[in-house]
Amino acid sequence: MKKIILSLAAVALTMGLSSCGNKATDSQAYSAEDKAFGDSLSLVYGQYLAANMYNQFQQQLDMMPADQREGMSRAEFVRGLKAVANRDTADVAYIMGLNAGTQIWGASKGMPAQLNVPVNTELMIKGFEKVFTADTIGDTFMYQTEFQGLITRAQELATERANRKLESLPESIENKAKGEEYAKAMLNEGYEKSESGLVYKIIEPGEGEKVQKSDRIQLRYVGKHINGEVFDQTNDEPMTSYAGRFIPGFTEGLMLLGKGGKATIVIPAEIAYGVAGQGDAIGHNETLVFDIEVVDIL
Repeated sequence: MKKIILSLAAVALTMGLSSCGNKATDSQAYSAEDKAFGDSLSLVYGQYLAANMYNQFQQQLDMMPADQREGMSRAEFVRGLKAVANRDTADVAYIMGLNAGTQIWGASKGMPAQLNVPVNTELMIKGFEKVFTADTIGDTFMYQTEFQGLITRAQELATERANRKLESLPESIENKAKGEEYAKAMLNEGYEKSESGLVYKIIEPGEGEKVQKSDRIQLRYVGKHINGEVFDQTNDEPMTSYAGRFIPGFTEGLMLLGKGGKATIVIPAEIAYGVAGQGDAIGHNETLVFDIEVVDIL
C-alpha cells in the first residue's frame, strides 16, 4: 500500500509541475458532462487520500510521547493541507521546499529517538541551504557516503551503550562467571583452548582438508546450555549451510574438522551471542556448548 501511495504522490507532483506550462483555466471549453466527471474524480481522490493519510496520521500519533500529542490535531493537519493545496502554480518551488522542510523536521525528531544522538535543526537547515544554493555540488554520492557512514557509527554507538547497560545486569555477571568456571573445568578434562577463547575437544578429526569459511557443508549439531539442557539441534537429516554463516565460535569449531569430523565445543559469549543473548533461548553473556559433526563438505 505504501508503494501505491508514493506512486500517487509522484503522479500528483508531476501533474502539478507539468501544469505550470499549461495555462488551462476554468474558462476552458469543458462540457457539462466533463465537469461532472471531474467533480466526481476530485471528490473521490480527496476522500481516497484522506483515508490513507488518516492511518498514517494515527500511526504517527501513536508513536509520539504524550506531551507532543497536544499539537497534533486533525484540524491543524487540514489547515496545513489547505495552505499548500490552494497556492498558485507559481509557488511550486515553495511547496517543494515545504516538503523538504517536513523531512528535516521528521529527521530532527526521529534521529534522537532512534539513535539516541542529539541533533541541531539549524545546522540541518544550514547544511541544506549551502549545498542546495551552490552553483554546483559535484558528486552527490559523496554526501550519501558520508551520511551513511555517520549513521552506521551512530548505530554502533547506540549498540555499545546498550551493551554496557546489559553488562551490569545481575544475569550477565552471573552467566559470565559460570561460563568461565565451566570452561576452566573442561580444560581440566583434556579440552584445548584457542586464541579466541574457544574451548574444544576433537572426537574425530575427519578426513581430507578441513572446513573453510566459504565451504558449503552438511552438518549435525546439538546445542546445549552449560547445565546440559538442549536449546537447539538438527533433525534426523543433516543441515546444509555455508560454514561462515554461524556465530564466530561455531564456525571456528567447524574449521577444526574435515569430512566426517566430530567435536564438542564450548563457546564463550564473546564469540557466541554476546551480552545481548538471543531471544528467550540464550541469556545475556551466556556460554554455550555444541556437539558438532561435519557430515560432508560439498
